[in-house]
Amino acid sequence: MLTPLDRAMKNLLIIKPDLFWLGVVVSERKVVRLCFSYSEKGIREGLGIKSSQRRSVSSLLQSLKDDMTDYWKGVRVDFSGYPLDLAGYPPFYKKVWTQTRLIPYGEVRSYKWVAEAIGTRGFRAVGKALGNNPFPIIVPCHRVIKEDGGLGGFSSGLAIKRRLLKIEGFLKD
Repeated sequence: MLTPLDRAMKNLLIIKPDLFWLGVVVSERKVVRLCFSYSEKGIREGLGIKSSQRRSVSSLLQSLKDDMTDYWKGVRVDFSGYPLDLAGYPPFYKKVWTQTRLIPYGEVRSYKWVAEAIGTRGFRAVGKALGNNPFPIIVPCHRVIKEDGGLGGFSSGLAIKRRLLKIEGFLKD
C-alpha cells in the first residue's frame, strides 16, 4: 500500500532559503512532509527520495514556496491555512499540532502550556509529539520552549530553531 508520501513524491520542492535547505512534499491538496537539513543530500534522505527523482511545482507548492521566501525575508506569514495530510498519525499528536498552530508569529509558549491547553499534564509527551512534527514552520513547533525560558529541543537542531525565532523577532542577535 502506498503512503501519502509515496503518492505525493512528484510534487517536490527543495530550496535553500538560508544557511540550510528546506524540502517540501505535497499531494494535490495537502502538505505531506516538510524538513530541514544542512545539505540537499540530507533533505533527500529526510524525505526518503532518490537523487534522480524530478521536482515539479503544483499550485500548492508554488504558494508555499512564495510564502516561505517571504518568511525568510522577515515578512509575517500566516501558514495556518495550509492543509496537512494527518492520515496515520496518533490522535494525541494531531491535538498537539493543532494547538501549536494557534501560537502567534513572534510569540512562544511552553510545553506545559500546550499540554494544559489540550487537557493533559503530559508536557513530555507534548515534546515527543513536537519532536515528530513532519510540518515544521507550518506547525510552528519552534515556538514551543521550556517553562524556564530555555529553548528545549528541535528535531532539526537548535541552530535552526534559533534562526526561526530570530526571523520572527523573538530572539535578538
